[in-house]
Order: sequence, then structure tokens, then C-alpha cells
Amino acid sequence: MARLELQGICKGWDYPILDQLDLTIEEGEFFCILGPSGISKTTLLRIVAGLESPDAGRVILNGKDITEVPPYHRPVALTFESYALYPHRSVFDNIASPLRAQKLPRSEMEARIAEVARILRIEELLPRRPNEASGGQMQRISLARTLVKRPEVFLLDEPISHLDARIRYELRQQFHRLEALRTVATIYVTHDYTEALSLGDRVGIMGRAGLVQTGLPRDIFERPNSLFVAQHVGQPPINLIDCELRRVDGALHVASRETELSYPLAADHGAALEARNELTLVAGIRPQHLEALADDADAGGRHVMEGRAELYEALGSTGVLIADVGGAKLTVITAPDAHVEPGQPVRIALRTERVHYFDMQNGVSLLDG
Repeated sequence: MARLELQGICKGWDYPILDQLDLTIEEGEFFCILGPSGISKTTLLRIVAGLESPDAGRVILNGKDITEVPPYHRPVALTFESYALYPHRSVFDNIASPLRAQKLPRSEMEARIAEVARILRIEELLPRRPNEASGGQMQRISLARTLVKRPEVFLLDEPISHLDARIRYELRQQFHRLEALRTVATIYVTHDYTEALSLGDRVGIMGRAGLVQTGLPRDIFERPNSLFVAQHVGQPPINLIDCELRRVDGALHVASRETELSYPLAADHGAALEARNELTLVAGIRPQHLEALADDADAGGRHVMEGRAELYEALGSTGVLIADVGGAKLTVITAPDAHVEPGQPVRIALRTERVHYFDMQNGVSLLDG
């Protein structure tokens, strides 16, 4: 059993960087923490590992309070963002370091290292020094040193953030397949939302002084509880427009306060917003919920807006269009063969039922709950 509980974790008094943080991670759960740099993600991992002490709160593992247990007595393994390898030791000795600390027999140590080296495809590197390995190989070595320990909690601090896209993709696939990561409690810290949504059984968005939303990856993307969450999940970024509600021919419309952009409010959203008596708000439209239509294409019941293309980027499997719609700049994901020229008129279909709305003052979702 490997159940990790963080109860009321605080760090810092006058200006807390963690404030009454509560989190439970079950055995076998891969929990991803997503957030911008400098938001205390690493500090949280260091508290779990015992490298830092909380100013208040408790770290509970399998029902036992380990808050005061020194790091070398905790069944926890931490992979740092930097490789943190001993340059004067062989790759084998680097991986073996936590096993030597456990005083394992030589035969068991060699068997564990051989197994994890095979899984991560670094067998040929074992007799070499770390400086003879590439960046991707050094990251695998660092990960092997964590996996070989067989702890009850894995802590992975942006373990692939410095690698190129191809190697990141390969290692992400390996994270899915590594049984060692799926039979314990794992916390994976990243600032890349694709990693979090791809790997996480659950995802937590880290904001100022704690987690601002936790949930299933799809729920985090589709139902952000705040403007902060909406802005940190999704690429290209969500379109944000300062708006107000207006009645046009008896129907509620959302109208930009600074441009001419306007569209009818979805019926269920209208009921929710009228109940809150919201008149001004921020509309959040994900590029995935907009579509650039061909001249003769049917909108399929969606609201169609007229505009002009400003910029088009062909990205292989998709394209990204930036269009001026009534003075508002909207980012739209398109088909890869759209070939839109700057200045060209465009028709953009909007799924009004997929628009998010946030309080203009505090950024809280107006549709949440």
C-alpha cells in the first residue's frame, strides 16, 4: 500500500508560498502538478521528500506521520529537474547509489540495475561516465536512479523539460508503460500542459500558495474553474474578450466592450448568468472551438462571424489562423491545408455552448457548479 496524504501544508508565514494545502494521492495514482515557473511546485516535492520542512501541516504515508522523518529514512525517490549525476562515477555507480545506501547485496543490486537499464535502453552506457552520454541519455540515467530504488512514492520534478521534442515524446510513452510508476503513488511536476493531460490520472493546477483546481485531465481542460486555469491549459492559448451582456430583439447577446464582436448567448449559459445577475464578464473561447469555414461550407447550426485573416501558420498536422473579427483578434485552429492569405476574408463558426465565462474582478468561472 502507498497512500500519500498532505494535510494543511504551509510554507512561509508573512508571504506564504504554500498555504493550507491538502492533497491525497492513492496507491497506483499518477498525479500531475501543472503550473508556471516559480510557483512552489518543487518546494512541495522537497517537503514530501524531507529535504525541506513545512512550517505547518503533516505528511502522512500509509497512515503514518513522516513529517519529521529524515529523508534517508523515507521510502521516497526524487528525480530532480537537473540530472544531478556524479561526473566522476560510472553510470552503473550513479544508478547504484541509492541501493548502496540501502546496503543491498551486490547480486540484487546488479539485477535491479540491469532490469531498469533494459527498460530505459541504457545498457551500453553502464560502464561509461555521464559526460559520455547525450542529454536524453543522462535524463534516462537520472530516471533509472529513481526507479531502481523501488520506493513507495515517486517524485518527478520536470524530468524531461530540457530534452528535445522527439525524446520527450519517447520518454512520455515510457512513463505510460513503466509498471514501477503505476503501482505506487507518483507526483509528476511539469509546466507543459500536454505532459500533464497525457500522463496524469488526475491533474492539479498550482497557483499562488497552493492548488487552485484538481480533477481529471479532460475536466480541467473543459471546465476550468478560473481564468488562471483556463490560461494555463491549452495551446494555442484561450482567446479572452472583455464583454457585457446585451438584449438584442429579446435575446441575450455577448458583446465585446472594446470591439464590434457580438454573438448570441447559448440558452443554458444565459440562464446561469442571469441568475448571477452578471452584466460584465470575460469570455474565454478556445481555438479548438472555432472553425474557419470555406465560402460554401455549412455552419451546422453554429454562429458564423465575418472577419479577415491577419496571420496563418502551417504546423504540419494543423494550422493556426489569427483573424480580425470586428476588431477582436481571435486565434483559430484550422486544417493543415487551409492556406489562408493575410487580408483574405474569412468566415468563422463558433460553438457558443463551449464558451467559458469568468468574473471580470476575480477571474472565477461563472459557469462552475
